[in-house]
Amino acid sequence: MKSIVTGLFAFTLLAPALQPVGGGPRQGSSLAYISVQKILSESNDAKAASKKLEDLRQAKSKDIAARQKALEATRLELLNAGGVFSTSKRARLKTQEGQQQTELQHASQQAQTDFQTLQRELQGDIRREFGMIVADIAKAKGIQLVLNSDTAVVWASTGTDLTAEVLERLNAAAQKRSTK
Repeated sequence: MKSIVTGLFAFTLLAPALQPVGGGPRQGSSLAYISVQKILSESNDAKAASKKLEDLRQAKSKDIAARQKALEATRLELLNAGGVFSTSKRARLKTQEGQQQTELQHASQQAQTDFQTLQRELQGDIRREFGMIVADIAKAKGIQLVLNSDTAVVWASTGTDLTAEVLERLNAAAQKRSTK
C-alpha cells in the first residue's frame, strides 16, 4: 500500500515546488533536491494518510467479502435445490441472487470511488503543505529550482539536499496540529 501512495504522491507533489521563487539567487546554490520518496515514507502526515487509506480499504474489503459470501450461499442454495423447492421459492432465490449481484457490484464501485476520493483529499492536503514548505525553504536559501532526487538527480553535493529540512518542517507542522 505504501508504494502505491508513494508513487501517486511523487508525481503530484513536485509541481508547486518547481514554481520559480521571486528574485535571483542570493546565498547558496540556485539548484537543490529533495527525496520525495523519503519524505513520503517518513513524514507523519504521509504515514497517517497511508493508514487512513489502508483502514478504508480493509473496511470496504470486509463489506465486499460479506456480500460475496451471501451471494455464493444463495447460488449454492439454488444449485442444491433440485426438485425440492417449489417454483415460487426458486423464483425468489433467483431474484435474491440478482439483487445480491447488483448490490455487490454497486458496493465494489462505491468502495473504489470512496478510496479514490479519500486519496485525492489526502494528497491535496499533503501537496499544499509540502509545496508551501519547499517554497519557503527555497526562497529563504535563494534556490530557483528544486528537483526530485528519486527520479531526476544523478549527482549533487550534499549541501543542496533539502529533504531533512522539509521532513523536519512537515513533521513539526503535523505535531503542532495534533496538540491542538
